[in-house]
Amino acid sequence: MLISPEWRCLRSDNSLFNDWMIIMNRHELRTCLFLLLYQKEFYSEDMYEEQQDIFLNELKKEDPLTDEDREYLEKSMNRIDAVLPDIDEKISGASKGWKLNRIAKAELACLRLGIYEALYDDNVPVKVAIDEAVELAKDYGRDKGYAFVNGILDTVCEQGE
Repeated sequence: MLISPEWRCLRSDNSLFNDWMIIMNRHELRTCLFLLLYQKEFYSEDMYEEQQDIFLNELKKEDPLTDEDREYLEKSMNRIDAVLPDIDEKISGASKGWKLNRIAKAELACLRLGIYEALYDDNVPVKVAIDEAVELAKDYGRDKGYAFVNGILDTVCEQGE
């Protein structure tokens, strides 16, 4: 799946999706998780569930988001939601002087995903989780946001081991 950082553009029907070609792999599924976490920041819980369905249905239209891919994304988001308070506490502890609401939304989504994968997903090596989160921050975050993400993830992962 090719998703450019310009994915935030609105279509004429006001949906938040660009046209993209989808060829799913692990990195691209991770990018979808990042996008879902990012999107979560802008909606109430009820609205977010609807938006998540819209996002996943839009991916399905584009093909080849398989039923397994969709199930993986939904299960992962449920698991992240279950530990999100712990993840946010770890971010707050490692980002001295920064409240969560002051961290840029893209970087916050990268941090949440990176911490989830590093500390709560046994299938992802810590180094891979950090590297992938930093790459997402380079693609979607602010100019030097990736350095902030890298520093926080290093701190959290050292404390979590």
